[in-house]
Amino acid sequence: MALSYADFKHQLKDVGDPLADEVVTQLLDAGQVNTVNEVFRQISTADSAIPADAPAVLRDYMQSTRQFPSWVKEGELARTAAFFGRYQGEAATLQATAGLVGTYLSPMGAKTLDSTHVLRQPHRRLSQSTRLFVGMGNEDAFTPHSKLVPTCQKVRLIHAAIRQLHLRSGQWDQASDGMPVSQLYTAGAALVFSIGILDAMHNLGYRVTPDDAEGFYYAWRIVAHFLGVPDDILPEGYQQGRTLWHEARPHEWASSPEGINLTRECIELYQGYVGVPGAVAAFLRLALGDTYADMMKIPRNAVLDPVATIGGLFNKVVSATPLYETPPVKTVLGELSNAVQEVSIRAFTHGQETEPQMADRIVAR
Repeated sequence: MALSYADFKHQLKDVGDPLADEVVTQLLDAGQVNTVNEVFRQISTADSAIPADAPAVLRDYMQSTRQFPSWVKEGELARTAAFFGRYQGEAATLQATAGLVGTYLSPMGAKTLDSTHVLRQPHRRLSQSTRLFVGMGNEDAFTPHSKLVPTCQKVRLIHAAIRQLHLRSGQWDQASDGMPVSQLYTAGAALVFSIGILDAMHNLGYRVTPDDAEGFYYAWRIVAHFLGVPDDILPEGYQQGRTLWHEARPHEWASSPEGINLTRECIELYQGYVGVPGAVAAFLRLALGDTYADMMKIPRNAVLDPVATIGGLFNKVVSATPLYETPPVKTVLGELSNAVQEVSIRAFTHGQETEPQMADRIVAR
C-alpha cells in the first residue's frame, strides 16, 4: 500500500542514511576526504576496479553498494530505454533547469544547498549537478558497465557528508528542521526529477504515453535505490508516484531566500548561452507554471519575451500545435540543451572539478 503524504513525511523527515553516515563518519574522523575525492576520480563505471589504496571502509562501501536490486527486470528496463530513445535530450534539459529549480523550491533543500555549495564557479556547480541527468539516457546506464551507478554512489556519500557536517556544526536546528539531507529530501528529489519532469513535459505540450512515463519513473526508482532511499519508500508505479507527489507538492514547495538566490544564479548562467533575452526565465515559467515560478521570483516579461508571449496565447492562437513545436519554444529548448552540455565542457576545459566531490567543511557565503 502506497504511503500517504502525511506518513511519507512523518517516516522520513528525521531519517538519514545509516550505512553512508557510518562510512562518512569514519572518513571525516580520519581526515581522509582528499583521499576519498582522489578515489572518486578513479572509479568511472560500476565494474571499475577499486583502487587498492582506497580506505578500507570506502572500498567496502563501493563494492557492496554497486549491485542492482533484485527487483530490476529487463522487461521494465525496455520501457525505460524506449522513453530515453524518444526524449533523452528533452528530459536531460528539463531536469537540469526546471528539475534543479524544483529542488530549490524545497526550503530545507535550498537552505542546505546554499550552505554547502557556492556558485563562485557556476559551471563547476551545475556540471556536477547535471551528471545524473545526462547519464541516465546512456545505453549502458542500467547495465553492469554503468557510469550512472558510481555517480550515484558518490552522491550518496556527499549527501551523508553534508548531513554529518551540519550536525557537527552546532548550527543546524534538528528539532525544527529535521535531519539535514533527510530521506524526505532525497526521496522527494526523486519525485521532482521524475513526476515533476513529466508534468513539465506535459506543460510544454508533450504527450508522453503511459508506458513511457512508467519507464522514466522506473529509472528514477533505480537511481533512488543507489542514492540510499529504501526500496519500499517510493511507490512502485508511476500513477501512485504521481498521486503522492501531487499531494506533497503544495506542502513541500515554498519560497525561500536561499531558493530564490539559487534560482537566479541558475537562470543567469544559462541565459549566457541563449540568444533570446529573458528566454530562460520564460521557459521555466512554461515548464513550472506561474504559481511556482512566482515563488522563486522568476521574472515575468510576456511583452518582450516571445517565448512567454507564445505561452500566454497558446490556447487561443496555436492550440493545434504542441507548445514545444512552436518556433520560439523549439529554438530556446534547443539552445538550452546545448547550454547544458556546454556548461560541463567549459567546467572541464577550465580545469574545474566536474567529478562529484566530498566536502570536509560547511562553506559560508
